[in-house]
Amino acid sequence: MWGYQSEELQQCRLSDLVHAEERKAVEQAMLSLQRNAPCETSHVTLQARFLRKGGQPVPTLLRARWSESDKTYYCVAHEVSRHEPVWGRHPATQADEAHERLRSLFEYHPDGVFAFNLEGALIAANPAFSALTGYAHDELLSMRYQTLVSPESRKMAKERFIAASKGHASSFESAGLRKDGTRYDAALTAIPMMVGSRIVGVHGIARDITQLKSRERYIERLATHDSLTGLPNRNLLDDRIKHAVVQAERSGRRVAVLFIDLNRFKVVNDSLGHDKGDILLCIIADRLRQCVREADTVARIGGDEFAIVLEEVSMPESVITIAKHVLAAIERPVRLEGHQLVVSGSVGCSLFPKDGSDAAALLHNADLAMYEAKAAGGGALRLYKADMDERAKSRLTHEHDLRRALEQDELVVYYQPRVDISSKAIVGAEALVRWIHPERGLVPPNEFIPLAEEIGLISQLGEWVLMQACKQNRSWQKAGLPPLKVSVNLSPLQLDPDSTITEAVMQALERTGLDAKWLELEITETSLMQNVESTLTKLEEIRNAGVSISIDDFGTGYSSLSYLRRLPVNGLKIDQSFIRDITASRDDEAIVAATIALAHTMNLTVVAEGVTTEEQIRFLHANECDEVQGFLFGAAVPPEELGQLLMQAPHSRRTVH
Repeated sequence: MWGYQSEELQQCRLSDLVHAEERKAVEQAMLSLQRNAPCETSHVTLQARFLRKGGQPVPTLLRARWSESDKTYYCVAHEVSRHEPVWGRHPATQADEAHERLRSLFEYHPDGVFAFNLEGALIAANPAFSALTGYAHDELLSMRYQTLVSPESRKMAKERFIAASKGHASSFESAGLRKDGTRYDAALTAIPMMVGSRIVGVHGIARDITQLKSRERYIERLATHDSLTGLPNRNLLDDRIKHAVVQAERSGRRVAVLFIDLNRFKVVNDSLGHDKGDILLCIIADRLRQCVREADTVARIGGDEFAIVLEEVSMPESVITIAKHVLAAIERPVRLEGHQLVVSGSVGCSLFPKDGSDAAALLHNADLAMYEAKAAGGGALRLYKADMDERAKSRLTHEHDLRRALEQDELVVYYQPRVDISSKAIVGAEALVRWIHPERGLVPPNEFIPLAEEIGLISQLGEWVLMQACKQNRSWQKAGLPPLKVSVNLSPLQLDPDSTITEAVMQALERTGLDAKWLELEITETSLMQNVESTLTKLEEIRNAGVSISIDDFGTGYSSLSYLRRLPVNGLKIDQSFIRDITASRDDEAIVAATIALAHTMNLTVVAEGVTTEEQIRFLHANECDEVQGFLFGAAVPPEELGQLLMQAPHSRRTVH
């Protein structure tokens, strides 16, 4: 039509073939087409004067479409005026050749290309469309477009077909149905079929985007669901609560939000590994699903925290019933690769509209109630109350104050003497941290040690106490006072696999110059049992350095006496709950006597704590207890006062173990 060889045209830009007076308009139309793709205007039809190779103008009708995926314009050019053939061929020959080119574009196009008449019957389809739909070419002919799309897409397909039959092309996405009933996703373009100036049907192009849509749905699911359990995540949970609130406002009913935390889940992760912990979380997630209705929502907020949204709640009592079912489901034993695990839950509950009017308030208040339940122990349920906000604010204030106390030297270490039962000499002292608050005065440790553990300050606090105790003991020695062993309590969290307690002990001894034999670490029986293998490794490293290790509060934990054979310990302290009633309870007498005897067979030093009477002393002495500690011999005092006692009191010369 333009007099070029194919090879010559391949070196040309489209605008080079347009008459100079119309070149700018064509360029703008093509650029606009590209910018609007894949909107409904992603095709253009224009008429312009194109130039033959010799420069003669050719009035041309150009139809163009931009493919975003191919970054390519697909164009069909048609000469609209009657001219003599440029190549010296018969007009019929040119028409046949143009028809063949268009037919090859139709047949070999990688996307499905098809045509419908105005009645909606398929009149043409290329092989790619047959492969896409699963129908043979003959089967496709005369099929209606409604039968080729999924039921939910038929309304939109009809609207786009009618629009194209009225001259409005469009691009859209739809779900199609194959012959075997399977679904696929397609990007469709519907184009008016023109003959002259008359619309006689609708052309269509269908591209299979099933894999693309599958990836999009997967990414969308990742954004709204927990990848481990498959439960809704925090983002989707907020939407579900908002929806439930809207429904409740219409029906006049309530919405309940349960905030659930698993107790001692960290022990499972630390002792069995995170892979077993993940399995346990999935099991718990399935159990929670079974506790609620299909209309309710179970979500994983993160870590070992879950939330449940109960919709259309008629009575608050029903929420309590469901919460109890949840707690019971969590506490059912789980068998994991030879280990039987039992975890408990803590549940806090808030109700719409009483406890909040939006998702943020309801979740926040359920979370506050959960912390109250957690403080009450495993398996507890608490409903939100207004005063919980005040307690939470108070807790935040205490947290801020405690952090400041560490920074501004508000903490001090007191020392309670430990006495040899035979010589009555002070042979040791337990280091006990105290907080001198600028407004509240002396704060006992049971008020701030749990807070330090909860907010992650316990390691910093514990290492500070360790350094102060070593420094003070060395100071007493330099002053010429009788040598004694100072014991420092360790929190269970300081024995975690990732803790640096071993390095902290070595550093304290090195910096202060204290001989390791004058330092003792006290570990509760419960903390020994929480992560046995990791704890044993750390304790062996510490004892090999010459530091003594003692089990504190013995008899209140979960270990048996026979388990002591594995532990690298030098002594044990019998809990004061047994000492308190030894003169009045035959059972306590028997327990204390047996504990002392068995400990001595293992060469362990025995200390009785909480001694307050002479009768207790006589019993312990008769049963050969080694040392005693309690108010009978003095409460915890500042280091200066203990120094005075050391100068006045007799001291033992026995060998330190």
